[in-house]
Amino acid sequence: MKILAVIVTYNRRNDLRHCISSLRKQTFRGFDILVVNNGSTDGTKEYIDNEQGLIVIHQENLGGAGGFHVGEKYAYDNGYEWVWLMDDDGIADSKQLETLMKYASEDQRPVLNALVLNKDKPDELSFYAPVKRADELKEKELAFEFVHPFNGTLIHRSVIEKVGFIKKEMFIWGDEMEYMERLRVNGYTPITVVGAIHYHPKEKGKMMKVFPFCDKYQVMNKTAKLSKYYYRNMGYLHQTYGQHWYTGTTFVCQNLIAQLIRGRLREATKMLKYYLKGRRNDFSL
Repeated sequence: MKILAVIVTYNRRNDLRHCISSLRKQTFRGFDILVVNNGSTDGTKEYIDNEQGLIVIHQENLGGAGGFHVGEKYAYDNGYEWVWLMDDDGIADSKQLETLMKYASEDQRPVLNALVLNKDKPDELSFYAPVKRADELKEKELAFEFVHPFNGTLIHRSVIEKVGFIKKEMFIWGDEMEYMERLRVNGYTPITVVGAIHYHPKEKGKMMKVFPFCDKYQVMNKTAKLSKYYYRNMGYLHQTYGQHWYTGTTFVCQNLIAQLIRGRLREATKMLKYYLKGRRNDFSL
């Protein structure tokens, strides 16, 4: 059985070092490690070129989406049965792959995800979930309600054969959501294996109140430098997978209000421009 672990990295040499170390400590043996370097300029290239036992691909910065696309394609083209995906700032528990493989099955469970815990506070979940604390899941082996790709995500090659590769055009923010939606449309149910632990920093996206005086309505507040990717990708997701017309309308209205009420006319204009680009399947910048 051929398994390929894929790490996508960009200017996080120290984090990458810890991630690779966690893979080398796995109790499950006999898998390969591929590092996709998105044009890092912090010494990452020199570090991984001098490490033994790694497969390395250097490329321009294509974002997380482009990196995972390349890694997934490499695994498929080179005959790997399973591909195991993760960011460079994650750490795999030593028994993660062993636990994932315990439940993995081409026919029954071809898409599995590790349970992603806060690297700094392991009793907390790192990303949003329908439960507030990790210990609420301790009685479960498998959780069908949520997954947090690409953080210890294990995918069988038959899935790639059917649904294709991760959408590289998305660059960042939304590629994981798009892939999960594509899986569901094609009849797959991604599953979180509760006993397979992946440690990751707490979700970086900050929420912003639509109305400063009201907690009920909030939007994601991305950095101005990269927010165009988020707006565009949300437009694509809503157009392609949105089940209700008001999903997109609510997104646009809430983001417009949130920006305009703070006097951010340029950001509001950007949001409309790139959101509409996404709805037209236009990924140009």
